[in-house]
Amino acid sequence: MTTETITEAGISAQSSVPAITRGMAILTLVAEAGQSGISVPEIAKQMNLAKSSTANICAALEGEGMLRRSDGRLTLGRRILSLAGDYLRSADQLAEFYALCRRSRLISREAARLALLDGTDVLYLARYEGTNPIRLTANIGDRFPAHVTATGKAILATLPDAVVEDRYRGKTFVSFTPRSLSGLSELMADLRTSRQRGYFMDDEETNVGVVCFAVPVVNLKGEPAQFAISATLLKARADELDHAEIVAELRHIAEALANPLSAHSL
Repeated sequence: MTTETITEAGISAQSSVPAITRGMAILTLVAEAGQSGISVPEIAKQMNLAKSSTANICAALEGEGMLRRSDGRLTLGRRILSLAGDYLRSADQLAEFYALCRRSRLISREAARLALLDGTDVLYLARYEGTNPIRLTANIGDRFPAHVTATGKAILATLPDAVVEDRYRGKTFVSFTPRSLSGLSELMADLRTSRQRGYFMDDEETNVGVVCFAVPVVNLKGEPAQFAISATLLKARADELDHAEIVAELRHIAEALANPLSAHSL
């Protein structure tokens, strides 16, 4: 379905259940609008549909969590992300992520996550629970501000600084704990330091007493990362372990996901 075919006449002619088809057409338009969103009048105009009917469908989709509204504009809702997460759990790459976590000496005992970057947020696609699960961390389909997460920083660091700065221009930095980064200058400094260190951290920035280590999954050197993977531990437990060993296992998993032929070398 494309915007070229989304019209009231086309829907009526092609669909045996027009309401569902209209709803799918609206979701398509909202998805294409991206982070800037789209208003009900704009949707009605593009679909050649009455504003009242459009508003009713949008309200129903919003009520189901498929859309969310901010300042009169609609973007995709969390329910979409949850459904996407449910679907992606069955994908081969995600299955490989779980298998690699299970085979890792340290990561197999901890909580691990696979995430992608969406604007200035991270979306969690997979959640592995080891023998020491951390219940405070993100679930599949959850979205968190990238600046407080290790996975978010890991992916942001693969982007040019100018792109990161432009993406955050005018953005509010939400704080989860007193250790959360509070502005762009702090974020850029953290990214520079972490690039040199070779891994990225959420050092009690999302939850007090919880730390997270992450590395990006880079398919082609010099290109932005598609995903990032992380290990989450209680601060006290992390202090007992060798951080270099945790990071080394994360790197092995990241390399295997980027190059499936290397997966069985773990």
